[in-house]
Amino acid sequence: MDQYNVPGLSLTIVQGDSASTASWGHADAGGTIAVTADTPFRIASVAKVLVAATVVTEVSRGTISLENDVSDLIPRVGRFSGPITLHDLLTHTAGFDERLIAYGARSIDEMKPLGEYLVDRTPFRGWPVGEQISYSNHGMALAALAIERARGQSFAEVAALNVFKPLNMRSTGTLTRGHSVPPKSAVPLSCEEGKCEHVPHLFSHAYPAGLAFSTARDMSRFVSAILRADEDESPLAELIPKRFTHDERIPGMSYGFFNQYHNGFRFLAHTGSVPGYWSLLLISPEADLGFFFVANSGGSQFGERFRDELLSALLGDEPASPPVPSISEKPSMRSGIYESTRYSHETIERFPQVFVNFIELIAEADTLKIVAGGTVTKYVQTGTALYENLDGSDTIAFGIRRGELRLFRSSFVYGAGVPVSYEKRPWYRAPGFLNEYASWLLAVPILILFLIWPLSAGVGLYLRKKRGDEKHPQALISGSVSALTAIIVLLFATFGLGFVGRSNRMLESGELFFGMPDTLMAFTWIPTVHTVLAVLMGAAFVLAWKYMWWDLPRRLLFSTVAVSLVLQVAFLVQWNYLPMSW
Repeated sequence: MDQYNVPGLSLTIVQGDSASTASWGHADAGGTIAVTADTPFRIASVAKVLVAATVVTEVSRGTISLENDVSDLIPRVGRFSGPITLHDLLTHTAGFDERLIAYGARSIDEMKPLGEYLVDRTPFRGWPVGEQISYSNHGMALAALAIERARGQSFAEVAALNVFKPLNMRSTGTLTRGHSVPPKSAVPLSCEEGKCEHVPHLFSHAYPAGLAFSTARDMSRFVSAILRADEDESPLAELIPKRFTHDERIPGMSYGFFNQYHNGFRFLAHTGSVPGYWSLLLISPEADLGFFFVANSGGSQFGERFRDELLSALLGDEPASPPVPSISEKPSMRSGIYESTRYSHETIERFPQVFVNFIELIAEADTLKIVAGGTVTKYVQTGTALYENLDGSDTIAFGIRRGELRLFRSSFVYGAGVPVSYEKRPWYRAPGFLNEYASWLLAVPILILFLIWPLSAGVGLYLRKKRGDEKHPQALISGSVSALTAIIVLLFATFGLGFVGRSNRMLESGELFFGMPDTLMAFTWIPTVHTVLAVLMGAAFVLAWKYMWWDLPRRLLFSTVAVSLVLQVAFLVQWNYLPMSW
């Protein structure tokens, strides 16, 4: 805890019929309130497991089916249409884009009703249903909305009736508008070098997906219920089997749970993360073991480290077997840039996502290196389109979806392996190239108009005076065109720096989580005006050559600027800045 700046921690372990809890540290910034097994913590995305539990218990009542089409609850479609079932939502295979802008509220009172929010803000569908796993907060919230419509009650009420009360989880609940954070809850903190500061609670309109509070003691009852589910013939047994995988040779999804392996056992897993809270839930019915722990701050590496310590103590150490190479292809055919499919096709979030969602695969002799987040992992081929890392603890697979190469792997967050699909990108869609391209798209016309052009015009004027030439007959027109072109370039520069650059930074910092601020809205008219003026410049380009405006060097310079303006418009359209969508 000291090493990873964890101020407070609560743990429960369930093994067979035995359940125990332990707690350490403090629940407040001042270090005066001790954490106990009954201290409520926000469990963040572990709440999605409770959504899945509520759904399967409601299915057992006969009011709704896992095959019910819920697509009529939302108006958005996107690139693909067709039915969406609860099965699709609980396995994150509904094909939804990512969407973060306006997902959150600054206070409980600002939270919108679930149905109202989802009708307005559910992401578009970027992939066909059932093609791949694309982790989605909105998808899980939509499953909760389907329960609301089926029962005529709020999801929070149904979850309490179906799951929390029957399991005696008296301190567990989802936080809805009009309620307040449970009393004596662990405070969300940010800690460095032993000093902690309070951070604001982060509320979300799609509350079932992550706005739940629970205690270690309550979660021990939930873990026990999963471990006993088959024996008790409980509906919760529906959460255990694997329901979807990208490749049968790698882990996939159960309803609400990720699948992963430790010491030869399959575990159901989920992690939770919001500012000030981390949580991890691992359950293995095969090992008759499960545990849950939650902290009110700390580094992300703590989860994986503590998980491994617990598994070693509870199951013993069983080192993974080194992989047995089976070379049937050259690793170089797999090398390149790959982007996680958790992105948006339709909104301005698309461009900044390129720079945070990628990994690089590099072929080196008979191995394949994955470079992700500054770490390098080496893999060798062990089967057809299958690779394992050198200690045999991780496996990746390749496959084709709609004619495109995909990479499938587990991305570990705080100890839980999230199944992720990656799309291979051509060189011109790689982050490095796009960063340079966007920079030069702005820099080239600026250099020409404000540096090279004046020099060229000065030289031309000097030569004309030396020859005694009269003033160029189109000087007024060409001068006006030059001035208008400069205005267009300045507009693009203003938009690039004032909107694109700032919105990217605000997405990274989380400021856009609460919606589009007026400081950014003030720039949203620029792409339309820029495009209209760029079209006029297209006409000026034709006239410049028809009437021989300027000398040849400056006509070529103007042509270069005109091409740049066309590429600027293409950039705005490609990355959803024209028309503006968020």
